Amino acid sequence: MSQFPHISLPLNSKLTFTANPVNVVPLPEGEILMNFASQPLITKLSAGLEIVWEKIIKGQHTNYVSSKLSASSDGRLMAIAGMNDVRILDAEGNAVLHTVNHGSWGWFLGAACFFARDNKTIWYVLPGDNNETDELQVMDAATFEVIATYPLLESHQYTYAFHATPDNNTIFLEAAAGQDRSFLMQVQLHDGTISLTGLPQCTDMIMGNFAPSGKEFVMAPHYDGPLVIYSFPEIARVAEQDQDAIFDGSKDFPAAEPDNINYSVFFVDDNSILIVSQFGRLLLLDRKDLRCRAEVMPEGIVFTAYNLDGNATTNPDYIYDYSSNIINVMIVHNQLLLTTGEGELRSYGLPV
Repeated sequence: MSQFPHISLPLNSKLTFTANPVNVVPLPEGEILMNFASQPLITKLSAGLEIVWEKIIKGQHTNYVSSKLSASSDGRLMAIAGMNDVRILDAEGNAVLHTVNHGSWGWFLGAACFFARDNKTIWYVLPGDNNETDELQVMDAATFEVIATYPLLESHQYTYAFHATPDNNTIFLEAAAGQDRSFLMQVQLHDGTISLTGLPQCTDMIMGNFAPSGKEFVMAPHYDGPLVIYSFPEIARVAEQDQDAIFDGSKDFPAAEPDNINYSVFFVDDNSILIVSQFGRLLLLDRKDLRCRAEVMPEGIVFTAYNLDGNATTNPDYIYDYSSNIINVMIVHNQLLLTTGEGELRSYGLPV
């Protein structure tokens, strides 16, 4: 019998697409904007996950590497960051308002654009040319004029991700070099000048999200280290839990390979943290002691056991590890969204 109680989540709604969704972007009034793996398609969904419109935006994938989609919080603009350019479009995707051409990113590298919370500026990263450093740029969202630049890390080594913080004037910029290393930086814009502060206490950690209170954020280990909670704005370690303690007593998935944290962790509310494990399980932790409170069981999610050769097996003596049909887990508009290997977008209530 498992140590972990189960929380069943009934399915609210789902949509099935011909390709996997790769970016799910919140819009005002509960709406959602999406693009897909290896397809130049952008889809807008209603708050009830009904298709509002679909648009073909040509040139949005290269060599099976999908472009990165983002949108302003007021829904007025969207941005597509591709392998060779950054394009700013109107809300309906009917007109390209501005284009920034640049040298080609390497496969799986690049960064989505980031719209400041006041929607006055757009932040993005360009790849460095001729072994120069990658460059952070800030653009005026009204005139599309570049108002500030800042040199970053070595060229063509990192995938970058912007993260909003509770401070409207502070942004986190995350740089990850595959499985080798990752860094977190704090950036600000003052009087037309970018300031950047490295956060070495967060090195080789993967950004999760902020608690609703805005006083803490959670990060997952890049390797085998602990889950860590940091305070904000101090950015000091205030709590951590090693992985053995998190998975202690888990008996539902016996295997030769132990389960582990797989980069994705989220505050669900101020008292609960959701982990997406290597096996594709969803574990709900109590913030106070960072121990597993329950295993979340979304309707329609299935697991497959594999042997050492990577073949599916039902023989318990040969199970090496497991995988679920979950690809991505997101908390958007106060609901749990899952994308699956079947090309589905599935919506559930939050497990609280």
